Amino acid sequence: MTSASLSPRLARRHIRSTPAAPVVMALLLSAFAAPAFAQTAVLPPVAYVPPTVDSVVTRVNGPILDVLDGNLRIDVTNATITGGDDRLANPLPWSGILVGSRIVAVVSVPDVIPATFPPVLPATSVVVYLANSGNLTGYVQSVDVAQGTFMLLDTTIRTNAATTWSGMKADGSPVKGLSDLSPGMLANVGVLADSSGVLAKSVLATAIPTTRIVAFRGKVEKIAPPLWTIGGNVVQVTNDTKIVGDPKVGDLVDVLERIQILPPGSAAPTTIPVAISITKVLLTPPPPTNRSVEFDGVVDALPPSASATGAPLGHWTISGRDVLVNGLTKLDPGIAKGDSVHVVGVVVPVSVLAPTTTAGQIVALEITKL
Repeated sequence: MTSASLSPRLARRHIRSTPAAPVVMALLLSAFAAPAFAQTAVLPPVAYVPPTVDSVVTRVNGPILDVLDGNLRIDVTNATITGGDDRLANPLPWSGILVGSRIVAVVSVPDVIPATFPPVLPATSVVVYLANSGNLTGYVQSVDVAQGTFMLLDTTIRTNAATTWSGMKADGSPVKGLSDLSPGMLANVGVLADSSGVLAKSVLATAIPTTRIVAFRGKVEKIAPPLWTIGGNVVQVTNDTKIVGDPKVGDLVDVLERIQILPPGSAAPTTIPVAISITKVLLTPPPPTNRSVEFDGVVDALPPSASATGAPLGHWTISGRDVLVNGLTKLDPGIAKGDSVHVVGVVVPVSVLAPTTTAGQIVALEITKL
C-alpha cells in the first residue's frame, strides 16, 4: 500500500514534524519541478535566528510572565536574566522582573503545539529593561539650576546626584552637570518615569561650537605686541599664551590658536584668532643610523688594486649595487669577477663619509662565495 492510497490524514503521519522535514521536502519537490541543470545548484547557507519575544510584561505569576496582554506566557525559571539598564545588577533573579518591564527573551518552541492556551514558552535568556524608562532627544528649552531641572520637549526633567553627564559646551569644555546646560543645546536623555515625574538617568548634551582650535607652522614675520604675524597669519598673544623657546623674527614656530566661529548670517565682526601656544621649532639633523642589509648577487666589478692580504679593497659592484669593502670585511679567499656571493652588511648614510651628500652606502661586513 502506498501513501497515495491512504487517506490524507493517515498519509500525513508519515511526515514527521522535525527540523529536517522542510529541507527534505524542498529537495524532493525540486527534483520534480526544477530543470536537470538546476539540481546541481548550491543553496546559500541561512543564518540561524533563535525564536525571540520582545514585549512588555503585563502580569507576573512567579517565574511565569504574561506578555501581549496575556496572549503569550514565558517561563523564566531556568533562564539567564540580565539587566539592559545600567542601574540593574547582573545577573537578575526572576523576582526582579516587574509588571511594565520590557523584556527581550530567547525562547524554546516545542515541536508539538500544546493543547492548553495561552502557550507557555521556556526562556533560555532574558534581557530586562526598567519599567517606564526610555530616551528623549531634543533641544534644551530652559534650565533651572536651583530646582535641579531642565525643560526638554515641553517636559520638566528632574536630575539628582545619580544623573550621569557627558557632552561638550560651545567653548569645547566638557558638560559635567546641570549648570553646564544652556538653552539650544541638543540633548539625548535616558529617563525614568515615577510618581514624581520624569527623572534623568543620563544626559548627553552638545552645543554648536563657538570656537575651534587650529594648528599650523610658519616663520615669525613680525612681532608687534599684542599681535604677531606668523606665516602670513595674524594672531593675538595674551597673558595666557604659552611661548616656548623664545622665538624671534625669522624663527620657525608651531602655533596653536583658537578661532571664533560666528553663527550663520551673523553680522558681528570677525575677531583675530588668539594664540594658545607658540613653540619655536628646533631643526636638528637626525643622528646617523645603521640599517642591516643582506642579499645574494654576482660580482660585476672589483677595484683594480689589492691589499696586502690579496683582497681588493674599495668599491665592489655586486648585481648593480655599490658595496664598500674595507679592512674589517670578512672575505672568502679567491673571490673574482663573475662569482656568485652572499653579502651581509649595513647601510650607512654617506654623510658620515662625505658630509655633502645624503645617500646611503652599503658597507660589507662579510662576503662569502655561494
